[in-house]
Amino acid sequence: MVLTRVLTRAVPEVHVKKVEILYAPEAKVYFILVYPSHVRYWERFKRTYPHWKQIACKYKVLKWSLTPFESCPVFRAREDLINWVADTLGLSQGEGKLLRLYVKA
Repeated sequence: MVLTRVLTRAVPEVHVKKVEILYAPEAKVYFILVYPSHVRYWERFKRTYPHWKQIACKYKVLKWSLTPFESCPVFRAREDLINWVADTLGLSQGEGKLLRLYVKA
């Protein structure tokens, strides 16, 4: 619920009903799925936050997920994914802590 609110606020012009952090066990990676318009959301996110890729590299993003064909960046660690979101959106220290607590639960 916290992550849904954060991402809704980040890109208000795209309707967000639900957000999930998914783990793909075969690839051992984490990414964020946004309902109902996953691709549209991430396209708009990338335009709104043009520094997203630089910050993703700081958190060891998988390079193949940075191509134009991929919607959301993909990470090996859940913590790296959440830290990337917090830094990209410029969340306050308190918001970042709340997001991290939510995701650990």
